[in-house]
Amino acid sequence: MKPVIAQERIPILDIARGLAILGILLANMAFYSISLQAIQFQIEQWPDFWNQAANKFLEIFVNGKFIAVFSFLFGYGMILLKDRAATKGRRFVPLYLRRLLALFLFGWIHGWFIWFGDILLHYALLGFVLLLFHKCKPRTLLIWAVLLIMLIPVLLLATGGEGAGTVQLSPEFQQYVGQMIERDQMIYGAGTYGEIQKQRVWDWNISLGNQLLFYPQLLGLFLLGAYFAKRRLLHDVTAYQPVWIRICLWSGAIGLVSTLLPVGLELVRAHSGLINQLNVIRHLIGSPLLGLFYIALLALLVRKQTGEKTLRPLANVGRMAFTNYIMQSVLCTLIFCSYGLGWYGKLNVLEGLLLSVFLFACQMAISALWLRRFQMGPLEWIWRMLTYLSISPIRKKRPGAELSG
Repeated sequence: MKPVIAQERIPILDIARGLAILGILLANMAFYSISLQAIQFQIEQWPDFWNQAANKFLEIFVNGKFIAVFSFLFGYGMILLKDRAATKGRRFVPLYLRRLLALFLFGWIHGWFIWFGDILLHYALLGFVLLLFHKCKPRTLLIWAVLLIMLIPVLLLATGGEGAGTVQLSPEFQQYVGQMIERDQMIYGAGTYGEIQKQRVWDWNISLGNQLLFYPQLLGLFLLGAYFAKRRLLHDVTAYQPVWIRICLWSGAIGLVSTLLPVGLELVRAHSGLINQLNVIRHLIGSPLLGLFYIALLALLVRKQTGEKTLRPLANVGRMAFTNYIMQSVLCTLIFCSYGLGWYGKLNVLEGLLLSVFLFACQMAISALWLRRFQMGPLEWIWRMLTYLSISPIRKKRPGAELSG
């Protein structure tokens, strides 16, 4: 099977992936640069106004939104791959199983040897469950998607929603956490590679446990993407313009209100119990809705030629999303760990945000240059070979190459 050529691609999918890569970098920057303990126990590192403003920006518009976009696109991609396999006379299930096994291998290498916050391994594991739904009708996919997305929020709200509020630590435990943060700072910022590797695997194990709690929601988002793919809603946005307008308005309105309300109540120091419950809705319902809003907004913008042209640089990043995701980890660990620049713990929130924008601008430029000569990113090419068990050409053919040959 040949690589997906430009004429076969759906532009909005590449653009949405590109935007998701930016959002994931913005959200992950804190995990690259400061102790996991500081994030997990909500230990404030930079309380000044500008860093707090940057924090609120990330909380409202970034955190949790782009992992939702990426998860939606993962589910959409499964149905897309199934349709293309059928068109070319290939058996879908063995193809997809090899694709997931390769993704699992990439995720394990990434998580253990580059950065502990890997998501690829989790996508691969849940992909095996997603495969059980590939024959389902759209309505069945939608029902399961809603049930799974709502499962954890309903359980948390039924038990008081205490898991979403500000963590209250005793003075003794605060001191203990502070010591753990200092230890992480010493290891990642000044330790040997062996010490960093040991800590990385430790943090990976902690992250693994945290990620398991969100498996139902991730699977629900996969199924939501598969539902949209079965309906072919992104294949021809113009034909479904009224549907996308309604999705944009409703997901944007509900998502933004559910996100802004607890933030506003926190500022006026309202009752903490109410804020905790609203934070459950904010993180586990508002974030996926805003992620869907971003997709809908992009779909409506790309429908016009000027919008598609403006957003094309994002498409280049999206066509190399796998490579760009891994390269973000490689670059950031080199920037923050002692075997690189050793900036661990030295950048505040605002500086991390600016660094994210700079790195992503570099990725846009490099992706554009790479795709002038090559059909896909280098890791996409390796992933494709492992999936199809054949070597695909990676270089683009020069105009007239067939004639001159």
